[in-house]
Amino acid sequence: MSLSSAKNYALRAERSQDAKDAADLLAKAILELAAAIEATDAKVKKMSKTG
Repeated sequence: MSLSSAKNYALRAERSQDAKDAADLLAKAILELAAAIEATDAKVKKMSKTG
């Protein structure tokens, strides 16, 4: 779960010649972004509770 993984999926989708493959890669990129956002949100909430 990282922004770099999402970026890699998106770049692979951009280069893909197959529409279905590109759509699958973009879906993975979106899921990676969502996971990264959730992880960051959890860290911020934890920091704000302890700080």
